[in-house]
Amino acid sequence: MISRKVLATVLVAAGVVGLSACAPDTDSSWTPVQWPVVGRMLTAPPPPVDPAGIALASQRIRNDAVRVEARWAYLPGAHPLNEKVEATVRAAIGEQSAAVGVVYEPQVFGVEAALRERGCVAGVTALPAAELLGASTDSHTVVVCEIVHAAGSTLGERLRVVRGSATAVESDQITTLYTDGATGAVGDGASLIGETDVLWEDVVSVARRAAGGLSLIAVAPPSDEQRASLGRALQDASFVGGELVVPLPVGFTAPELEGLAGWQMPDAEHPVWVSLPRESYDPALTDFGRLIADAQGPFAGPTTAGAAFDRTPCDLVPCMALTLDDGPSGLTDGILDALRDRHSSATFFMLGRNAQNRPDTVRRVSAEGHEIGNHTWNHSDLTTLTDERIAAELQSTGDLLRSLSGQAVSTFRPPYGALNDRVLGVASMPAILWSVDTRDWAGQSDADLLSYSVSAPRVGTIMLMHDIQGATGRVMPQVLDGLLDRGFSLVTLSKLFDGQIPGGIVRYAP
Repeated sequence: MISRKVLATVLVAAGVVGLSACAPDTDSSWTPVQWPVVGRMLTAPPPPVDPAGIALASQRIRNDAVRVEARWAYLPGAHPLNEKVEATVRAAIGEQSAAVGVVYEPQVFGVEAALRERGCVAGVTALPAAELLGASTDSHTVVVCEIVHAAGSTLGERLRVVRGSATAVESDQITTLYTDGATGAVGDGASLIGETDVLWEDVVSVARRAAGGLSLIAVAPPSDEQRASLGRALQDASFVGGELVVPLPVGFTAPELEGLAGWQMPDAEHPVWVSLPRESYDPALTDFGRLIADAQGPFAGPTTAGAAFDRTPCDLVPCMALTLDDGPSGLTDGILDALRDRHSSATFFMLGRNAQNRPDTVRRVSAEGHEIGNHTWNHSDLTTLTDERIAAELQSTGDLLRSLSGQAVSTFRPPYGALNDRVLGVASMPAILWSVDTRDWAGQSDADLLSYSVSAPRVGTIMLMHDIQGATGRVMPQVLDGLLDRGFSLVTLSKLFDGQIPGGIVRYAP
């Protein structure tokens, strides 16, 4: 008799045999369908580029009458990118000026304004608009900038213009400008991509996958409105680690995203970005876009030789001219160091007798972009000299300074400010006087000299100091810091007058 346990075992074995006999043939080469990896969704902005190691001509303005604040940066020297950057800033100021009905003019403040720090700040263009606008209840405009790309000879600067108040954001616009320093080519983010439709499918697929969608159905082509929306988003595109990062515009959607539980349309409070690998976006690149995408290594763009070589539009930023007489001396190099470290420039009215003893200092003044003027050979009162002696004082000094500096040396400052029509006629060049005399030679305390030198200038001031006075050498770093905190840009006389110094007697810029 067969026990129940044995019978059960036999029946199970028989069942297994039976089932095996009914199993279909298998394909050993079969693998499950894999989701095509075309990119990833980001809920935080891409990491910022630190501008610290990049030579930039940084700018900053504040104007309470028009209610505008702006920070931006130029590349050193005359670069096509600078015109595009400045055009964006000027447009923002123009719109704000029209809105309040006040003509824009450069404005300065007290040192408490603390405007010394200038230019672009890493991460600032990703901040909430409300944070940029601050607590003011008056409608105003804020312009900020950020370096978003720096590799090889290529650079990308993002400018964000936000208008509104603490109670409402009225507008929020971003422009990202790219350039190749080697060729001078400039374009915005949209100019990197030639075929927007090529990116549409991958952008939507990434969003669909991130929202929990499992469908592999092909993405429908974009509508004209969707195409335009993506095109606007590409204005803010950037390359990060070889990937193209595209911010999805507010309200972005597509039929493939509708009904997905994990999909939330991007809005001002919940921005999202799509990051695409090179194999995805490469077919869509323009020649300019490929140039930017291919750039590698540390930024190797232009460097600056001095502030005077860089763009400083004195109708946009508040300018003044610092002038230093009677050198060069043993103090001049220290003053040059202070100017260099603060990206500021000056005009040096040199005596021929001192210049011949310090030719290297004269050359350094010129090489670092400062301007050189003629202060005669012996510091004589020109009104007491004959015409021949006046001509000799100026001619000998001018010849020496031109040979050492390579500059035209086309202005003069009469010693003691002593001047008459006869001297002007013999000199036949502009006579530069001053609107602020610091009297640094009069024995005042360092504290008093510092206080007056910082507080007295106004926009367009020509300020007189001497690079042979110990007090001037001691306070110069603090003077420069104070003037920069007030909002000034310190420029040469030529820059102050946009390259056209008027004839006759000049005391200040209009």
